[in-house]
Amino acid sequence: MLSAGEVDAKIRRLFTSNRAWLPYLLFGAAYSALFALGVYTDYNSVLALAWPANAFMLGMLVRFPMLARPLGWIACLAGLVIALPIIGFGIVEGARLAAYNFGVVAVGYSLLSSFSRVDQRLERPISVFYMLSAVVPASLYAGIVGSILSGRVFSTPETVNAFQYWFSVELLNQLAFLPMILTLPQQGHWTRQLPLTLHDLAPIIVLIVSAAAGTLFGGLAALAFPVPALLLCAISYRVFLTAVLTFAYCAWTVTATTLAYVDLSNINHSLVLSIAIGRALVTLGPLIISTTTATRNEVLEQLRYLAAEREIVSNELEHRIKNLFALVNGLIGLSIRDNPDLRPLADTLKNRLVALQHAHGLIRTMNTSPNAAGELTSLKELIGVLLRPYEGGSEKQLVIDGDDVFIDSGTVTLLALVFHELATNSAKYGALSDPNGTLEVHIKRHVDALHMKWIERVSRASNQPAAGDSGFGSRLLDLTIKSQLQGSYTRNRTMGGVSVEIILPSKLFHRIGSR
Repeated sequence: MLSAGEVDAKIRRLFTSNRAWLPYLLFGAAYSALFALGVYTDYNSVLALAWPANAFMLGMLVRFPMLARPLGWIACLAGLVIALPIIGFGIVEGARLAAYNFGVVAVGYSLLSSFSRVDQRLERPISVFYMLSAVVPASLYAGIVGSILSGRVFSTPETVNAFQYWFSVELLNQLAFLPMILTLPQQGHWTRQLPLTLHDLAPIIVLIVSAAAGTLFGGLAALAFPVPALLLCAISYRVFLTAVLTFAYCAWTVTATTLAYVDLSNINHSLVLSIAIGRALVTLGPLIISTTTATRNEVLEQLRYLAAEREIVSNELEHRIKNLFALVNGLIGLSIRDNPDLRPLADTLKNRLVALQHAHGLIRTMNTSPNAAGELTSLKELIGVLLRPYEGGSEKQLVIDGDDVFIDSGTVTLLALVFHELATNSAKYGALSDPNGTLEVHIKRHVDALHMKWIERVSRASNQPAAGDSGFGSRLLDLTIKSQLQGSYTRNRTMGGVSVEIILPSKLFHRIGSR
């Protein structure tokens, strides 16, 4: 996707080439045609609401900043002047029309151009309200100036207040046309906006069917028939296509009422204006939903990218750790080559390194393996694997007893961190650092909770940190047990060692028979 700078550079090259006059010529010609269309449709009470020239000019000035140069304004002014004799207006009427049209655009542009490029392109949910904050003042200007010029240039229906009429006309045209122009895709990105399969086309088909149903049934409520389908389209498509479909909905309502499929002949013009404004405001809902969906999809895409990047880093880290364990084992083997008497000690050290590597890999494997999701692991087995590197010559130094339960992959990772931290701390200061020390882990399952007691007994004075220590270990236990597992723990230090009691909700575990 091209950045905003790259897009501006491409547009700048076009405007500085030998054909720089062409975009301005097309811009002025399009404005002239839309201006004439607005005047020619003035005869019909519904079609008179169509005044697209100002919305088109404002959207193009904001979407393509190079057009906002003085030459772009002059091109539109020239287009208006050329259209005046065609529609039968004189110089005085033309000057008043220019004051009206260009004033509306100037108010809207001064506000919209002050917003960030992201909000101008309606790339955030709040961007829709930013657009509305520019459209409403421009419509207020249209209401004020239109009421002043009413009777001199404009043919405002007598039953409607002039301010109300021209405010409504400008508001509904801006809300119908402007989003479609502001979200216009960049060059080369049109295919990303288009539904290419039958499955992708389903929301559009539903929209067409609902509009046809509204035409068939008739009545004022028929205008609301396509609204649920519009919301479905907003969830399914990008913002630009949603804006196009909401514009199509507005065009359908105009066509249906003009051709009397939806009969408004017995409704006064004030109510017609109210219906038109309501129709225009309905388009804001799909736009907000579409921008919210686009933002969500962008966040999900970034999360997928970060997850993939994390997996790559994690694999690389695991590879290096394995190499480090292999290097240490190799160094041990080289060191005893000339000292055969040290082989029993070397074999013991190698076995412990292998067990430590296994315990270290367990924490990552259960968290990242694609096959781990939904698997259950024995809690006793988990604790045994984590403590195996610290086993001494006596099998009674480590005791794991009590009830066994199964835990899923998410809980395995957190508990592995907890017991790995406790074991590391014990190897530094507690029972696992004392040749005569003992470590017991007792597990007891209750109806509403699982109680686990970690009890260390040492034959000498322990220099373990106090229970209230605020080091990394304590912060890890607080974060893991209290915040993530929604449990609690207490740690007590005695002359004979240390004990830690962990209480976790029973919903985290499965009985042995339920595996």
